[in-house]
Amino acid sequence: MDYQPKNHENRRDNQIESTKRTRKEKKMAMFHSQVLLNANLLKNLDPHEFCKNVGVTKAYHIEFKKMIAMARTLSELGYSIRRDKRIT
Repeated sequence: MDYQPKNHENRRDNQIESTKRTRKEKKMAMFHSQVLLNANLLKNLDPHEFCKNVGVTKAYHIEFKKMIAMARTLSELGYSIRRDKRIT
């Protein structure tokens, strides 16, 4: 008989949920950074169409709008968003 205490199952379930949450957070952070870095190219696109075309759920259209607005606000305040590529 392969018996594992319920506490072990709860721990395993928590680890799985934590891993899923981390992946989801990384996916959202990557989405934010890519939209923010490329806001000048993306600002005239329809958010719903963009999300559909890149394969993310419709809910991401709100995040798309937020990052475009953030890029515009930062630009108006005199900040520039640029991508530095460094080879180390």
